[in-house]
Amino acid sequence: MNLIDRVEIILVETSEGGNVGSCARVLKNMGFRSFCLVDPRYRDHDQAKKLAVHAGDVLDRARVVPDLQTAVSSAHWVVGVSARVRAHPERKPPMEPAGFLDKLGSFSDTRKRVALVFGPEKSGLSNEQLGKCQDILCLPTSSEYPSMNLAQAVAVMAWEIRRAHLAGCGRASRVERCEPASSGEIDGLIRHAEYTLGVIGYLNPQNPRLIMDDLRKVFLRAELDSRETRMLRGIFHCMDVWASKHGGPPTPNQVNHRRVFAGSRREYRPGDQIIQCDADDVVAGRHQWSCRDGRINPKHSK
Repeated sequence: MNLIDRVEIILVETSEGGNVGSCARVLKNMGFRSFCLVDPRYRDHDQAKKLAVHAGDVLDRARVVPDLQTAVSSAHWVVGVSARVRAHPERKPPMEPAGFLDKLGSFSDTRKRVALVFGPEKSGLSNEQLGKCQDILCLPTSSEYPSMNLAQAVAVMAWEIRRAHLAGCGRASRVERCEPASSGEIDGLIRHAEYTLGVIGYLNPQNPRLIMDDLRKVFLRAELDSRETRMLRGIFHCMDVWASKHGGPPTPNQVNHRRVFAGSRREYRPGDQIIQCDADDVVAGRHQWSCRDGRINPKHSK
């Protein structure tokens, strides 16, 4: 069950048919299939259908019940929307939309249903009706004129719920498309980046960790997947190849070569012979290199 299907919009004692029709329209805009009417007081059904425009199907599917208790009986979490912050020692402080969405997204059981309750146009939810709600939500409107039109308030919350739903779909599709990079893959990427940036002379040989620690934070914040990690390593490999063809050390990925990171040393193994050079020469990128006599030797200063 997706996020939108888990939330039911409930309108209590609505007196204007136009508001009901406008709510139906905006709910269909945001992907809601139905809503609930508690003891509706309006009689102008033609006006409701007129303002619903192409959302008549949502209006026709609206669940009509006699009281709020019946409306919320199957909900696991009931939230009342109110423009007035009412002091009550036994009631939790009101939340804003961000807090509502955070808690909604924190439910591990995606089958939990949520009721979002809106009161009558003129008076809003009564204290008795708010007493049936586990939390109160206040839209952060201007103190000069805090009361919103019913359909506008429904539109704001329906949009917030849809936005959260779309964000969740994006995360889900990302996971389905490719698995997140493992810790080992990220570590390999960072070590590869350190080698390549050292070869081209970007790192400070006295303090290479200054840059690498920041780069690690960038990679972790990006939440890379396996494909993206391989792509970045491919870019670094092309840089390694270019450097090796222009007098630099052999690339770590060349056939029959492997790179070993040991402290501040960089080692390569062609066949059984270990070739190593001073880390300052490699990391600082101050020299071009040649490979002879079992060592990587500085060719000349850049």
